[in-house]
Amino acid sequence: MLRFAPVLGLFLSLLPSLHAQLAVEPPTKLAEMVVTPSRFGVTDTATTAAASLTAADLEVLPQMGDDLFRSIARLPGLAADDVSAQFWVRGAPHSEIVARLDGVDLLEPFHLKDVDGALSIVDPATIRGLELSTGGFTVDYGDRLAGVLTMETKSEARSLTTLSLSLTGVGGSRQGAFAGRRGRWLVAARRGYPDVALRLADRDNDISPRYYDVTAKVEYDVAPAHTLSVHVLHAGDGFRYRRTSSPSLSSSYDSDYLWARWRGEFGPALAGEAVLSWARLEWNRDGTGRLDGFPFFLRDRRQLDVATLRNDWTYQLGEKAILRGGLEAKTGESSYDYALSHQRTAVSNGVQVVATENVNAALKPAGSAGAAFVTARFRPVKPLVLEPGLRFDRHDYTRDSEWNPRINAALDLGGTTVRAAWGAYAQSQGLHDLSVADGERRFGRAERAEHRVLGVERPIGRTVALRVEAYERITSRPRARWENLDNAYDLFPEAQSDRVRLAPSEGRARGVEFLLSSRGDGPLRWHVSYAVARAEERIAGRWRPRARDQRHAFYTDATYVLSPRWEFSAAWHFHTGWPTTDVVYSLAPLTNGRRLLVSTNGPVYGERLPDYHRLDVRATRRFKTRYGDVRAFVDVFNAYDRTNLLGYDHRVTVTGTQVTDVRKPREQLPFLPSAGVSWQF
Repeated sequence: MLRFAPVLGLFLSLLPSLHAQLAVEPPTKLAEMVVTPSRFGVTDTATTAAASLTAADLEVLPQMGDDLFRSIARLPGLAADDVSAQFWVRGAPHSEIVARLDGVDLLEPFHLKDVDGALSIVDPATIRGLELSTGGFTVDYGDRLAGVLTMETKSEARSLTTLSLSLTGVGGSRQGAFAGRRGRWLVAARRGYPDVALRLADRDNDISPRYYDVTAKVEYDVAPAHTLSVHVLHAGDGFRYRRTSSPSLSSSYDSDYLWARWRGEFGPALAGEAVLSWARLEWNRDGTGRLDGFPFFLRDRRQLDVATLRNDWTYQLGEKAILRGGLEAKTGESSYDYALSHQRTAVSNGVQVVATENVNAALKPAGSAGAAFVTARFRPVKPLVLEPGLRFDRHDYTRDSEWNPRINAALDLGGTTVRAAWGAYAQSQGLHDLSVADGERRFGRAERAEHRVLGVERPIGRTVALRVEAYERITSRPRARWENLDNAYDLFPEAQSDRVRLAPSEGRARGVEFLLSSRGDGPLRWHVSYAVARAEERIAGRWRPRARDQRHAFYTDATYVLSPRWEFSAAWHFHTGWPTTDVVYSLAPLTNGRRLLVSTNGPVYGERLPDYHRLDVRATRRFKTRYGDVRAFVDVFNAYDRTNLLGYDHRVTVTGTQVTDVRKPREQLPFLPSAGVSWQF
């Protein structure tokens, strides 16, 4: 059904001479040692670490929709398609990732959820830095199986206004200071206008999406080394779809977050952080019309309210050890008001019948959760740093109580660093995660995973760095789930014939990633990564690939600074084809002598799509004027117009007893030019 994807996109570490190096290089300070492998950072200043980018790098690299999540999806181990801003981490979906902004965890942080979240609700103009962990993360973070994304907003005392305009939307931000610079504030807002662009293109009769978000922060230094801040994030969007041959859809989604954060230090040894937050998410969908010639009705109303208190402390015993611990308490309630009615033709005992499906649910589950962790970082011998930890998570509404030990280690061999991680992880089902459309009424038990990671990072010269990392993630107790095997991005997935219940008994993800970066101060900066990986699950006794399993993935980008005014960049992506499921059509004999065309799903993810590749380019021009700095860019997505596929549509004809199925490629986004300008003053 998603035939409007092109329109939506338009808006939108070699180890030589180690002992010799160890003898001459002093060890890194304990607090500065990066112990966790699989970590990527985006910072304000350039470093020689392979897994580091600067905010300026992201600003000039080609990207669609100026979206933060789409920008970082180019990192090794991640998989994403052209339509959605959601990315998979080493074969795990985005729902298994912690997304934390200024200390608060974001749930489903995406706009346009009807198309799997085409854009994130995090405004990149507000972000000072971020860190992404794709495995082996420490006990500070829990209730997720795969990864952690932490983001921090800007905090500057200078007054600055930024206005931006592009083909995908308009936005603005303003920051400043007060009380003699003891206080700082930031406010930003964006409005995407694909609805306006579609109307101008005379396509408004089919689809009309819209979205906006507002971010605000006020922080104040209440005492030396003590900062109190209050934050607000609101995101809203709506979607309207009208087509005579399909049911109509009208939807709206709202995400509201309000939180207070304290960060402070008591002398050089003790530091802490506390976050008190409230969040409300609302989902509203209405569908009416006819599906496959039969009447169709859908009403979906859901709401989630969550209040959370988290408190973490760090105590540093000089260069001997660093102790960390924390507590978290959470309470929430959700509501489900769901009704679905539709019909389809089926064959029962040789007779053609019309099967009616009516699903109704009115639930109000509630519950609380608690967590605690303790960890220590110490140096048993001069070049080795260890960080063992233990985490406990409990959810009363699922009756889950999970103890998860973990250990991270880093060996500093002068210019070379070896990092390793092992740990147990658990993720409980969220209050908002019941699949009521598929008849789910009870919460399942927590899923569990074991991470094993080993990596080596080494600079090569002054500006080039290499990182090589191997990982394995073993998943046990996976929950059953419902997936649409063929019709990706259908607006009514719960009503499609390709929707099946998958009940894996175990899962595994394994791979090796190579990352080579040049991020110095010269005119040319570049980045190359390659990953060979496998992500699969055992279903009905057989190993099957996961939906975003990509055996080989290659990415490279380059940015050339011609002058302070001109920058040119290009990025090329390649990965082997993702799995897909075939649909088999046949004629079922009836007792009256006639035959009825029926369809069945082939083996789950038993086929592969063609390989994916595309080239994106961007040119950036900067202007310095008496009224401020202006940055303009021209961006081309999929510059050589490669046809990449999401799946197949089927054109089926019947001639006598012969069934002919002609598969038509379901394409991802084509060649898409874009342009934008920002003014900072």
